[in-house]
Amino acid sequence: MTYVSSTKNGLLVLASSSATDTVFAFNGETGESIDAFQVGNTPKGVAIRPDGNFAFVANEGSDSVSVINLILGKIHSEIPVGKTPHNIIFNPSNELAFVTLQGEDKIAIIDAKKFELISTFTVKGLPHNLDISPDGKFLYVTRIATNDIAVIDLENQQIIAEIPVSMGHHGIDVSPDGKRVYVSGIADDVITVIDAQPFTVIDQIKVGNGPHGLRTSYDGSILYVAVTQTNEIVKIDTETLEIINSIKTGNAPFWIAISGNP
Repeated sequence: MTYVSSTKNGLLVLASSSATDTVFAFNGETGESIDAFQVGNTPKGVAIRPDGNFAFVANEGSDSVSVINLILGKIHSEIPVGKTPHNIIFNPSNELAFVTLQGEDKIAIIDAKKFELISTFTVKGLPHNLDISPDGKFLYVTRIATNDIAVIDLENQQIIAEIPVSMGHHGIDVSPDGKRVYVSGIADDVITVIDAQPFTVIDQIKVGNGPHGLRTSYDGSILYVAVTQTNEIVKIDTETLEIINSIKTGNAPFWIAISGNP
């Protein structure tokens, strides 16, 4: 398994398997496997549309996004998007999906209702993972080549800030109130905490080697971090920015989905 996503109520969880070109569906309460979908080649990021009706899957090996109809339980379509799509985020209104294209340093914009590619725009530096502000105005994109976050004003599709973070490819999560951005770096041992206005680093929290997936709780009070080399989920109090405790997992926990903040 590589990336995971859940519905807001947590009752459905999807996980991409890059090795088998499959997205698996699980019951979020019991963990029971309930379905599997053959998608494109080397699926990575998977994202459930906020209304819970469709899921989008970034297929790195086939330069496409697979669309899964979750109501009917079948593949709806496959959208060509450009070279090496990696991950996906929807805007709050469900109307658009943004996809990082690592193979050509661009962001693709998809009409999330018509399932069509609208356009692309350039974000140099190997754009990797991404998140969006709760009001849909700003896109935050992690960049592997430059070890920073590009903040993009979506009104004009221009980069308005570049914020240095830690080393390696990165996970990212914007807090539910939009005031903070949390960024991991799998080649390092810290989480970078960013003030979303004025786009400055507040702190770096040591969590152990290899942090990647991270998500805040639905109310933003707790930050959960998957630490791949210590095989645990670290819990951080977002007010004090101190570690509360940790939860042991299986080998190399990579990504996280949280009910209310999938």
